[in-house]
Amino acid sequence: MGVLGDPADTLDAAVIGRQTSLSTFGSRTRANLASTIIIIALVPLAIMAGLPFIWIYISSFKTDMEIFSPTLVWFPSTFYYDGYIYVWEETALVRGYANSILVSGASVTLSVFTSVLAGYLFAKKDFWGKTPLFIFVLSTLMVPFFAIFIPSFVVYSKFLNLKDTYIALILPHMFTAFGILITRQFLHSIPNELIDSATVDGAGDWRVLWHIILPLSRSILAAIAIIQFLGVFNEFLWPLVMTDRAELYTLPVVLRRVYGQGSAMAGSNRILAAGVVAVTPIVIFFLIFQRQIVKGISLTGMKA
Repeated sequence: MGVLGDPADTLDAAVIGRQTSLSTFGSRTRANLASTIIIIALVPLAIMAGLPFIWIYISSFKTDMEIFSPTLVWFPSTFYYDGYIYVWEETALVRGYANSILVSGASVTLSVFTSVLAGYLFAKKDFWGKTPLFIFVLSTLMVPFFAIFIPSFVVYSKFLNLKDTYIALILPHMFTAFGILITRQFLHSIPNELIDSATVDGAGDWRVLWHIILPLSRSILAAIAIIQFLGVFNEFLWPLVMTDRAELYTLPVVLRRVYGQGSAMAGSNRILAAGVVAVTPIVIFFLIFQRQIVKGISLTGMKA
C-alpha cells in the first residue's frame, strides 16, 4: 500500500497550479486584446494605402470620359481593353522590362558579391585603416544622390565614354554601403572559433568564404538582393540621362515616354494600363518577399 502525501502540500500545489493557469490565461487574453486593437487600427490605414492601387486597376478599363467624370465612377459601364492593346503593340514596354531585368540582375549579382566580401573583411579581418575605411563607407549613406549626380554623369559619359551602354547602368550599383553595413553586422554573430577551426584544417580565405560564410549568410544576402533589385528596377533619373537609344531604355524610362504621349484628357486609360503592367510584378514581388525585405531593414539595427 502506497504512502499518501500530505493533504496540505497537495492542496498548495493545486492552488499554485490554478494561479499559474489563471496568470497564463490572463497574459494570453491581454496579448490577444492588444493584437486585436492593433489590427483594427491598421485596417483603415491598409485600405487607404491600397485604395490608389485598386483605383488604377479599375480605371485602366475605363474610357477617358469615365476617368475624368465630375462624379466619381468606380466601375466602368463596359470594360475597355484598348489601353492594354496599345501598350502591348505600340510601346517598347516588353523591351523595357527585359532591360530592367538585365540591369537589375547584373547589379544585384555584383552588389551581393562585393557586400559579402567587404562585410567579411570588416567583420572578421584586421588590417591597417579598417575603422577609418568603414567610417568612410558609412559616410556615403549620408551623401544625397543629387550631390554626386552631375560628377558621376561627367565621369561616365566624358572620361569613361560609357554613355549609351549597359555598363553605365550597372556599374554605379556595383557597391552598396547599405549591403556592406548589414552584412558586416550579421557576420559579427558568427563565432570566430568556427573560422579558426577551418583555418587550422588548412582552409584559406576563399574556402572559408565559400563553405562557411556564404551558407550561413543566405538569409541576409537574400534580403540585400531583394532590396537592391527593387531599387535598381525602379530607378528612373540615371537611366534617363545615360541612355539616348530606345533599345537601352529601362521600364521607368519607357513609362515616361508613354506618359508623354498622353494629353490632359486623352489617352489616360493607356497611361493607366501601362502603369498597371509595370507595377503588378513589383507588387507581387514585394508580397512574396516582404519578410526578407523587413528582415534586411531590421538587421541594420543589429549590435556589432
